[in-house]
Amino acid sequence: MKENDQAVQQAARNLFLGCAPERKAELENFWKKYHPEFQLMDDAGSEGTFALEAGLFRIVRFNHLAMRAFWLASFIAWEGYSAFSRSTDTNDIDLTRFRSMVQAFRDMLGAEDPEVVQLPPGVPEPGKYCDVKDDVEARAAGELATIATGWAFLHELRHIQHQQDGTSATFNAPSIDQHAEELSCDEFATTFIMEFVANYAEQSGDAEDKVRQKRELGVYFALFAMTLIAADQWGDSESHPAMKIRIEEVIKNMGTEGTGISDAIAHAAFAALWIIYPNALGPFKL
Repeated sequence: MKENDQAVQQAARNLFLGCAPERKAELENFWKKYHPEFQLMDDAGSEGTFALEAGLFRIVRFNHLAMRAFWLASFIAWEGYSAFSRSTDTNDIDLTRFRSMVQAFRDMLGAEDPEVVQLPPGVPEPGKYCDVKDDVEARAAGELATIATGWAFLHELRHIQHQQDGTSATFNAPSIDQHAEELSCDEFATTFIMEFVANYAEQSGDAEDKVRQKRELGVYFALFAMTLIAADQWGDSESHPAMKIRIEEVIKNMGTEGTGISDAIAHAAFAALWIIYPNALGPFKL
């Protein structure tokens, strides 16, 4: 079953606007030119696997599992960072909650119906934001989850653009061409979110450095989510470059040198993951 009603279309547009409100006019022009259509697929049955892909020149297919995965992964990333920030001894980090959240993530990916897997305590349903007065950390994780999810969907929009512009690599194209398109889509998503931070800061009155840090961290959390989703399969494939290359290229696109607050938070989140997955890739890993 597919759902592509107006509510789904509007939710997708709202997601992009939530990531980069200053690009509203560009989004409107993109819709007029490329007419993307978003289809919500079943999670159960023959389509009961992670679905987030673009095809047929205008269709972006996704399911609840994909949405829940990026949402929960962002909360896991925040917990990884929090575990380090709570500890005074980096050799004795309490990762009890982090480990249980990662297990819930694994269970969700393997479930026929991801919604029957209960989200960990303190993690609201996707799209529901805690009041900052009640739980400032959960609110922060929820907002970063939105940027992370938006990044993933922007990646798919670039595939649609490539397909309609005649610059897309076909499925039987050499790997180098398919990899180049994937990196192009990563770059598009990153640039879309980061390029006009100064414009948004000027319009909103928010401090530019704070806006930049938040968006960088949202992109980092998208990379964290992809690392979790592809657990133990981080090398290159026929269609996708290795996760290490994607992470390195996205960091270059953001223009960060690894010394900012967002870099430090992201490194702590990935460091927690490395304790469970020693071979996992991540930003600034030696």
